[in-house]
Amino acid sequence: MQRRWIGLCATVVAVACAAVDVDDAFADRRPRPGATIEVTGLGWPASTQSAEAIGAVKVYRQRGKRRRGRLAAGTRTGWVRIVASRDRCRGWLELAVGGWVCARDLRPSELPPVTATDTAQITAAALARAHAGVVAAGARAYPTLAAALRGGRSGKPLAGWTFLHGAIVPITAGGRRFVKTRRGVIAADRVEPRHASSFVGLDLIATPPASWPFAYVVARRKVDPVVVRAQPDATAQAIDTIGARAVVAVLEERAGFVRIGVDRWVARDELRVVRTAPRPHGIAADERWLDVDLDEQVLVAYVGDQPVYATLVSGGRGKSTPTGIHRVREKRAVARLKSPAIARGRWDVGDVPFALTFRKYYAVHGAYWHDSFGKPRSQGCVNVAPRDAQFLFDWTMPALPPGWTSVHAQSERDGTPIRLRNRKDPDPVWTDFDAPPPVRTRDVAPPDDASVDSAP
Repeated sequence: MQRRWIGLCATVVAVACAAVDVDDAFADRRPRPGATIEVTGLGWPASTQSAEAIGAVKVYRQRGKRRRGRLAAGTRTGWVRIVASRDRCRGWLELAVGGWVCARDLRPSELPPVTATDTAQITAAALARAHAGVVAAGARAYPTLAAALRGGRSGKPLAGWTFLHGAIVPITAGGRRFVKTRRGVIAADRVEPRHASSFVGLDLIATPPASWPFAYVVARRKVDPVVVRAQPDATAQAIDTIGARAVVAVLEERAGFVRIGVDRWVARDELRVVRTAPRPHGIAADERWLDVDLDEQVLVAYVGDQPVYATLVSGGRGKSTPTGIHRVREKRAVARLKSPAIARGRWDVGDVPFALTFRKYYAVHGAYWHDSFGKPRSQGCVNVAPRDAQFLFDWTMPALPPGWTSVHAQSERDGTPIRLRNRKDPDPVWTDFDAPPPVRTRDVAPPDDASVDSAP
């Protein structure tokens, strides 16, 4: 009996050893992590010409570490090389523009790479898309019309400033009016339509102003015309009216009025004056940079000391937009802005065009939900009209690689500088990205801005 056990043990050991030898041999045949492999090493056909993004795909600076941006869903990209890995990706593709993509997030294609990112199409969509805002807290979105008619707590509560996009279909049932949205069915009296602004700023190279400084006309109230008077006096004869957003010369300022022509005076508080400003220390003589005057609610883009573009903005009410000099840290072609935990209000705004993040919780971005440019409106970010947002997005650094929807600056000096200033802080200093938000003196009205850390 003892001999049988000895023989059996010897057999088991031999089989185990043989198995180990086979595994070792198999391991020797597998490419080591980091080794360059062909597409067939991913199980893809040898005829593969490009890799197509499955959904919005993260791009990393290093394999699996430090996000650099995102590929748009459906983008077909080429690669410089493919390296093997033993993680869930099986392999990583290095892109020609820099960055790495997990092979599991891609699928092979026999079509050539197509990597165009059409920012004009994003702008057109923002201008054409139907928008509506939930006007009051307590609104609920119900999964069906029947549920909406029953009411109650079965519907999902929506924050006071949730914005709705896509097909917004009016419905009448049981003598009541509703709208059907992609969020659900909502009572019609809980929403209001919003229309994107078609306003666009001035290309100062193609159409230079007649004089510096100049001003945009911004009426105190939208319904009132801006009156031109013969003298700098509120009781002087009204000789003309002028349309909102008209560009006028600033020839003289006196007694709360501005002379815009011969015997033509407009109240100073109905103008947003655009002046040149000195280039801050730390910005090169040929470098692109942005200057935001928070008192005037205007933005000027410069190349060195040369102004090239000017437009109206809507900064934060009160002290909610901090002064400082930053560099653009991240750019996203389309973003979802959600209120961070530190915010006093709550909002959820999707499909926001062209967000340029320059400080934690703060960005310059397009706004389709109002047309109040030239007046403070936001809770801290700098709102611009969609067409202005497209210009700034295309013009600033870091450049968005073709086929990407977002990109991070790769170094501290990679992003375009932006200065935000006011009368109390006319020459702000360079400020850290993670600097805390300013203390707000009062709650501010909705809707707009948010942490831009979260993406749909």
